[in-house]
Amino acid sequence: MGYDAPPVEVVPYDPTWPARFEAERLLLSDALPTALGIEHIGSTSVPGLMAKPIIDIQVVVPEVDDVLTGLVPLQRLGYVHRPLAFPADGDHLFLVKDTAGRRSRHLHVFGVTSGAPEENRLFRAYLTTHSGAARRYEAAKMRAAALHPDSRARYSRAKEEEFLRLLAEARQWGRSRAD
Repeated sequence: MGYDAPPVEVVPYDPTWPARFEAERLLLSDALPTALGIEHIGSTSVPGLMAKPIIDIQVVVPEVDDVLTGLVPLQRLGYVHRPLAFPADGDHLFLVKDTAGRRSRHLHVFGVTSGAPEENRLFRAYLTTHSGAARRYEAAKMRAAALHPDSRARYSRAKEEEFLRLLAEARQWGRSRAD
């Protein structure tokens, strides 16, 4: 992947993604000692799924404000806080990390009372166990990337309808498993 690649690029699954996550998890566990959990989420966490080559990481902490006031350890790892990424969710910090001039990590920090981590786990599990759903999501991502290779925001909006449809299916699947 060269430096001239567009900001939105969907690539074939890379079997090194889990190891890259694990290496980052170890760094984050030192930087965030109060973390209750550090997990690999997003498309790179689904074996076989094409994805943007950016590792999404979810961290659950007792208090988001404590992380916000103590960002220095994350900054030392190369993370940059993006406070306007999720303005409607005060319990969600979003940080990004670039490697060799390219986006390589998205860090989502949630408070323990947030419902988002469980939804992220459910979506990951649904795509992992339902190959047809994973292929539909992959197709939506490919279409969105082809339409909007230069805008992450427009890319996200272009795949949102399919994402929401799949999330609804995942929720129904999750409820049926709980019964």
